[in-house]
Amino acid sequence: MHSPLDSGSLVDLVEVTSTQDVLAQAVAAGTPTTAIRAEFQTQGRGRFDRKWISAPGESLCLSLAFPAYADHEKPWLIGMAVAAAVAAAVHARVQWPNDITLDGKKLGGILTEIVTDPAGRRIALVGIGLNLNQAQFPADLAERATSLAIHRSSVYDPKRITDQIIERIKLLPEPLTWDDLRPVWMLFDATPGKKFVLADDSQAIGIGIGPEGELICAVDGETTTVLAADAVFGA
Repeated sequence: MHSPLDSGSLVDLVEVTSTQDVLAQAVAAGTPTTAIRAEFQTQGRGRFDRKWISAPGESLCLSLAFPAYADHEKPWLIGMAVAAAVAAAVHARVQWPNDITLDGKKLGGILTEIVTDPAGRRIALVGIGLNLNQAQFPADLAERATSLAIHRSSVYDPKRITDQIIERIKLLPEPLTWDDLRPVWMLFDATPGKKFVLADDSQAIGIGIGPEGELICAVDGETTTVLAADAVFGA
């Protein structure tokens, strides 16, 4: 898979509203920036505008642009490929479509968005939020979230983790179809058994991944499929 840094450069910033927002502005303006990393985000977010909050130095806040895959027919596959690369880099697992987990707790997430460049091409932006050095979480998150520091009793450098992720991206197959990505994703997949709430508020249990990268899940004993773009989230 092509690295974002094959097409442009990485810019390090101290504080931003969101690395996704800053990178989207750069791509829309036609600058050569294809990666933004920040020490701290004041308005970090995940899917469906969920907030991603952490103190400075605690998390990896990174966004990557993939102009090599402009106008990709299935851009969610790019995000899923990056999720697999992150899982490989930090020895974690993935849950459809965007969660990075350790021992069933959320370590981080992936956010895939589309921005149009000056040539009118649709470019996938993939945001990565990863808990690195948090020693503890608020009571309402402690049962569901973890960090590398909590899990492995060490201190982690965001720059080194970034390098490891980029190297893993380079080792991935071209994410043109789910069949291309499936062998790698399945090495890290922890989707079966995950609970979801669907757009109609029905409860679902993950079964696996379908032929287009969609979720196969069970609702009241019936099997159904859900696309990554639909309003679905982990319960």
